[in-house]
Amino acid sequence: MDFTKQWHYFLAMAPEILLTVFAITVLLFGVSRGRNGRIKEVRNLGCISLLGIATAGLANYILYTTNVSSPQGIVAVDAYSLVANWILLLSVGLTILISIPYVERQELQAPEYFALLLFCSVGLMVMSASLDLMLIFIGLEIASISVYALAAIDQRSPRGSEAGLKYFLLGAFSTGIFLYGVALVYGATSSVNLIEIAGAVTTGSANESMLLIGTIMLAVGFCFKVSIVPFHMWTPDVYEGSPLPVTAYMSVAVKAGAFLTFFRVFAVHLEGVHYSWSDVLWCLSILTMVGANLVALTQNNIKRLLAYSGIAHSGYLLITIIANNATSQSGLLFYLTAYVLGNLGLFAGITFVSDQSEDNLEVENYSGLGSNYPFIALTLTIFLFSLGGFPGTGGFIGKVLILQGALEDNYIFLCVALVLSTLISYWYYLRIAWLMWMKDPLAQTKDESSSPVPMPAILRSILIFTSLLIIYLGIFPSKWIEFVGLASLMK
Repeated sequence: MDFTKQWHYFLAMAPEILLTVFAITVLLFGVSRGRNGRIKEVRNLGCISLLGIATAGLANYILYTTNVSSPQGIVAVDAYSLVANWILLLSVGLTILISIPYVERQELQAPEYFALLLFCSVGLMVMSASLDLMLIFIGLEIASISVYALAAIDQRSPRGSEAGLKYFLLGAFSTGIFLYGVALVYGATSSVNLIEIAGAVTTGSANESMLLIGTIMLAVGFCFKVSIVPFHMWTPDVYEGSPLPVTAYMSVAVKAGAFLTFFRVFAVHLEGVHYSWSDVLWCLSILTMVGANLVALTQNNIKRLLAYSGIAHSGYLLITIIANNATSQSGLLFYLTAYVLGNLGLFAGITFVSDQSEDNLEVENYSGLGSNYPFIALTLTIFLFSLGGFPGTGGFIGKVLILQGALEDNYIFLCVALVLSTLISYWYYLRIAWLMWMKDPLAQTKDESSSPVPMPAILRSILIFTSLLIIYLGIFPSKWIEFVGLASLMK
């Protein structure tokens, strides 16, 4: 496939096209929902969505094994974008599995719910493969509008409506800044193509002052999406108000898609003006790592705690963009993989503890979980250890790679800040583990049954799958490090 024919471009976008087709199919299938029972309808739609993800993954694998010469056009067909697709497909696949029992219990609009998840993933995949700022903007809007709707999809929840409105207003504001940044970069370089922009920067033909302002505005747009302090204000409220599986999806997929695009734009194609943005991101990274972890210490709501935890992880990942070398890129891809597995596994356990609803979301509700549900408490402990970066987990290896990338470019202070902020995070991660294993269960009311409630098979399978992979990445990381290393964008 050498892109000498028009249909080659359709093949290059095959994963995104297939996922779009299945998203439309889910919507059309939902028209006949009155013919089946509620539970059967949700599971059918979930199965169709998972089939779409599997088909897109197969197409992605075929592209990966095909000798593709990517043109200097608007879409990159390289190992980086294809690995990014697998991370995003893994995120949405696990989210759909978590969502099935939740959507059944809460009686959400299943066709719209599953279709929006697929459409959001399409937008994120388009973003991560884009070589054109306008195409990045289109992908960003597809993903953003889908998430706005998902946050408020439970129309009976006042908090959900508030979360959707708040996310929409702040998101629209940040999108406007991002688009204005695109306009200024175009004015400075006479192009929105990333390769041509990089060429203009290298040759010195770009208007430096206009390019600097445009680059800052692009950074603001990305920092909002990945919840970098001080552009994080929306995150705790939106996470708390959104349905649990939507919160899980936002915490991993949206962050992953935005960071993968952020890295391609800044660390690769705007590397020529590294001096103009690296110091700003350096300060924001430290502020994010330390500030978010300190605020997380005071949180008692599990969703708000994980919101600030996710903000802190954004600070860690921002180091990979500042260092912008091959090791830091491997660290980005490896860390995102471990973070997706750990966070979604954790949310699968939270979904069970909350009884597939929005109940039992206080940290104290995890008291005595180890005595009633030892398997669930064990897997949740593994995920907490991985997020904290304990040895023997994928999260530890990811942080080591980030530190190695930073040390290669002599960012010593960033490494010290990462280690110290990680030590701070141990308190609230270990606090949950301590409650699960060391505290007695909370007193039950007379209406509650004292016998353990069986865990849905779907959630149990997710816990087994994700915990085993987290341990595998922590003990045998070399294969995945080697694999993501082949996707290097660095010259």
